[in-house]
Amino acid sequence: MAQLERVLRLTGSYHRKKDVSEEEFHRFSRDHAVKCAKIHEKYGILKYQIACNSSTTQALAQSLKIPYQVNTHDLEIEYYFKDIASALKVSNDEEFRELHLESEPFVDHDTAKITLTWIETYVENGKMVNINSTGESDYAPFAELADIKESEKAVGNYYK
Repeated sequence: MAQLERVLRLTGSYHRKKDVSEEEFHRFSRDHAVKCAKIHEKYGILKYQIACNSSTTQALAQSLKIPYQVNTHDLEIEYYFKDIASALKVSNDEEFRELHLESEPFVDHDTAKITLTWIETYVENGKMVNINSTGESDYAPFAELADIKESEKAVGNYYK
């Protein structure tokens, strides 16, 4: 079987501003995500989703007594794409820039963090996937997957 194509994931983690309630932040985040989805689709983003982290999900995580620090970000936004050019196109879209500016009253951008990774999926919809008949991953070796060059272009100035 041919090796699977690498998919990159850009994740942004965000805190809400202190004077914004969890419910108000969620309402804004959902509305914002719906507006952004058409822009992401236009530029070939494979998948775009938000992950919401409320005080109740954080309390549940704490109650599990897992010996790791609990992430306190209120929201994570995930973008999946095959090449960085797709993400760069999104960042240069004027409508995307305007939507990003709408987040100022809600999002504490000073504490925002991003992570750029590649994805390897092994269970999807309750079924094992991307594992060959000999029980090995169908993904390329690490050296090939990690062969990622730095971008010669920066993202568009959508954040000012």
